[in-house]
Amino acid sequence: MGFSISAISAVSVMGAVRHSVKLIALLAVLTSASGFIGIQNAYADTASSVVMSAETASTEASVDTATGLAAQVPAQVLALVGSWQLVSGRYLNEKHEWVDYQILNLSAIKVISARHFSFTTMKNVDGVSQFWAAGSGTYQATATEYTERPELNSFGAAKGAEFVFSYAIKGQELHTQRVENGELKEVEVWQRLEIVKQPFVSVRTLH
Repeated sequence: MGFSISAISAVSVMGAVRHSVKLIALLAVLTSASGFIGIQNAYADTASSVVMSAETASTEASVDTATGLAAQVPAQVLALVGSWQLVSGRYLNEKHEWVDYQILNLSAIKVISARHFSFTTMKNVDGVSQFWAAGSGTYQATATEYTERPELNSFGAAKGAEFVFSYAIKGQELHTQRVENGELKEVEVWQRLEIVKQPFVSVRTLH
């Protein structure tokens, strides 16, 4: 009987151990599942927050862009924006003589953005291209006038100098004339190098 009692005790102990193992395993699974669910929920909350933040930022950016364009780029400026190649021109020199660009073999490209302009002019001498002039800076435009304010230039323009042109856009050509102290000083024709599409302005309402 001692044997049987020992055997029963052993079986009981083994059963209790198995039961404890099952409980521990079950608790581990539940804990893991709970942890996974918690992590998953936290991830979902974070992802949702990121998406909402991104959407808000996108909305604000589009509104800011739309407001900026409306305030800073009027229609007459959009008409000037692009890249232009010199077609022809002439200027009045110090002797009050008109000098034709074709005689000087000049070529030039002018780039106009929403706020800035930049141009480089080269002279062809015996088949060799040589530097003639360059300038860049800010400008303002109305429906008929275009005023350049060079910040960097190679022709000695003083700081704060302004060059006022009357202009007209005819098809893909930009026609300009510069008058100084009531006297016509310069006449130029530029050809658009590319067709510039006006930027799409998206207006969204924030609630």
